[in-house]
Amino acid sequence: MTDAWNKLVKRMEELTDLYGIASLVEWDQAVLMPPKGGASRARASATLGGIMHGRLTDPAIGELLGELETDDSLDDVQTRSVELFRREYDRETKVPADLVRELTETTNIAYQVWTEARPASDFAVFEPHLKKVVELKKQQADAIGYEGERYDALLDLYEPGMTSVEVEAMFEELVDGLRPIVDAVLDARNPEPEFLSRSYEVDKQQRFSQWLTRHIGFDGDAGRLDTSPHPFTIMVGQGDIRQTTRYSESDLPSSIYATLHETGHALYDQGFPEQWQDLPVGGYASLGMHESQSRMWENQVGRSRDFSAFMLPELKKLFETELGSVTPDEFFEGVNYPERSMIRVEADELTYNLHIVMRFELELALFRDELDVADLPEVWNDKMEQHLGIRPEDDAEGVLQDMHWAGGMQGYFPTYSLGTIYSAALFDKAKNDLGGFDDEFRKGETSQLLEWLRTNIHSKGHMLDAKDLATKVLGEQPTAQPLLDYLKGKYSDIYSITL
Repeated sequence: MTDAWNKLVKRMEELTDLYGIASLVEWDQAVLMPPKGGASRARASATLGGIMHGRLTDPAIGELLGELETDDSLDDVQTRSVELFRREYDRETKVPADLVRELTETTNIAYQVWTEARPASDFAVFEPHLKKVVELKKQQADAIGYEGERYDALLDLYEPGMTSVEVEAMFEELVDGLRPIVDAVLDARNPEPEFLSRSYEVDKQQRFSQWLTRHIGFDGDAGRLDTSPHPFTIMVGQGDIRQTTRYSESDLPSSIYATLHETGHALYDQGFPEQWQDLPVGGYASLGMHESQSRMWENQVGRSRDFSAFMLPELKKLFETELGSVTPDEFFEGVNYPERSMIRVEADELTYNLHIVMRFELELALFRDELDVADLPEVWNDKMEQHLGIRPEDDAEGVLQDMHWAGGMQGYFPTYSLGTIYSAALFDKAKNDLGGFDDEFRKGETSQLLEWLRTNIHSKGHMLDAKDLATKVLGEQPTAQPLLDYLKGKYSDIYSITL
């Protein structure tokens, strides 16, 4: 080990600790913080963000990186860590410290305002905060720099190496293939199963969620599941993964699949090599790859005929009156029931990606200066009508439904569909490698799949960017076709139609 490497590792360890503290603060704000604590929390988060930015952009780190970049004695993990750290260092040194602090404070306040604006369906109270967030994100993108367009600088924060042009091409393939499937299935669907409109006690849903996370492999001694307005998963540190879900008495599948989704994220975080915990290679390859894990457990596993049949008897133990007469076929059809819905996180597999495409189009327009924040509600509603054939009645089920823009996460939304595309291709590969999962899923066994993911995805950390990792695992570049084939197969099975 060289002296420069040891010094850099010490810097990495300090940053790991600071990022962990920041994550804990973020988790607390969403889960436990009293509403009146928003202003003081925003200032504290901004102070912490400034400290982290200062540590990260210390010129001494640049000197260490420069020395290590000419060191031929480094192994592959060290070399890749230096490469990733250089990428982050160069990006962050371009962003003024005052902008980092202002952006952190502004997004914290905006998030707190959003938590009040959404239930009140009051975009007007949220608008000035979102306008400020967007302006600061434009400043951040301009400071970082870009070759194509401004949005690329933000997209790269979540999906390294990916450009808007690549995303647009992949989404065009997806939407062109998806629309005829959506139209055909919605025409062929049966009436909504009755059990979807029944009432389910929240405390029983919570008990089921706690059981479900552990059943599919989440280590409860290395994390926890709580409740928040918008489900999320965050890594506080090695052995401390926090995930949240939400519950509705009138929507049992919503909590089941939000929980499976977040547990998919948590399983990925729990699968990184422990010896890499302080190194840049010891995290996820991209947010899109992270989404591939959550979408896979939510959909390819949780909404499969066999695993849904396994869950039903467990649910009947808690909801005998509500589900006692429901058959496995009826339950499978119900949890996959397709409809044009307003809320993204509650959307079925068929229509979900149409929600993402419209958000991507709106973000591009915002950062191309083709759309003003003040016009978002109306344009959102128009886009919803264009892509999904429905129009929100108010802003709570429209432009205010997601927390991402309040949190300054512009550039994040495309990763949901990229992850969905990755998930179908990776699941197909795992199924072919292992000879299928039907028998295992019918018994509630998911360990073979988890082990395959641990070997091929989780243990690789960020040794490769996501699109390169996916290409290596699949043996070819990922496309939307496996996802389209999967959806055709599932809904042909449910409704006995040819797609």
